[in-house]
Amino acid sequence: MSTARVARRGPNPRPTLLVTGAAGRVGSALRPHLRGAYDLRLHDRVPAPDPAPNETVVVGELAEYDSLREAVRGVDAVLHLACVHGFDLRFEDSLDTNFRGVINLLDAAREHGVRRFVYASSHHVLGLHGLEGFAGDDAELAPDAVYGLGKAFGEIACRTYAQRYQIATTVIRIGNADPRPGDARTLRMWTSARDLAQLVRLGLEHPAIAYEVVYGVSLTDHPLFANRRAVELGYRPQDRAEDNLADDFQDYEQMPPERGRDHVGGGYAVVDLPRR
Repeated sequence: MSTARVARRGPNPRPTLLVTGAAGRVGSALRPHLRGAYDLRLHDRVPAPDPAPNETVVVGELAEYDSLREAVRGVDAVLHLACVHGFDLRFEDSLDTNFRGVINLLDAAREHGVRRFVYASSHHVLGLHGLEGFAGDDAELAPDAVYGLGKAFGEIACRTYAQRYQIATTVIRIGNADPRPGDARTLRMWTSARDLAQLVRLGLEHPAIAYEVVYGVSLTDHPLFANRRAVELGYRPQDRAEDNLADDFQDYEQMPPERGRDHVGGGYAVVDLPRR
C-alpha cells in the first residue's frame, strides 16, 4: 500500500474521517481497523455504540442537508456506508437515504473542500447477471432490485462529482460482508472486515486515484471477480473465504430456488419487485 496519506486540514496530527452508517454491521466491523490511522466521526440515525477515545458520535439524517453539512465540516475524507436495503424495499422508501442522501453528502463534501471520498457500493449493481459465464470485473451494470438501483445511482453521482470537482473517489462494490459466508454463492465474493478496511485505506491514501471502481472481496478458490484494478493499486487480501464458513453453510445443491443460487444478486434477482 502507498504511504501517501489523506491531507490534513487542521492542527490535529491525524486526519479525520467521517463514516456514515457507522452504527451498522459493516461500519461497526470496520471501525477497529480504521481508528488506528484516523480520528473517526461516526454518523448515523442512531448513536454508534461504544465510541473509542478518538471517535466522535454524530446523530443525524442524510436527507437533512443542514445537519449533514455540519457533520462534514472539518473532516478530511468521507466513507459513505449508509443505505437502506431489503427484498421488499420500495423506491419511494429508498429515496431519502439511497438517492437524496448520496447527493447531499457529495454536495456537503464539495462545499467543505473534502478531497477524498469512498463509496460503499454493492455487487447488486450487477445482480441480474447469471453466474454461468459471468464476466466478473468486465460485466455491465445490471441492478437486480431497488437497492441495486440506488447503488448504481450512487456510483454515477460519485463519478460526476469526482470529475467536476476533483474529489478523489473510490467505489467499492462489496460482495458479501457477513461475518462468515453462508452459502456457495456468497463464498465466491465474501470479504472480511480486515480486507475491506484495506480497500478503504487504499481509497483514502493512494496518490493516483481520481475515480476508481474496485471489488470488496477476499481470497477464495473460485472468485467471481479478479479485482484487477484493486491489485494494481496494491490490494493484497489477507483472509480466505473457505477458512471462514458459517456453521450452517449451504452447498449449491442445498440452496433453495428463492436464494437465487444461479444469479450474482441471489434472492434480490429472483423475488418480484415490490409494487407501489
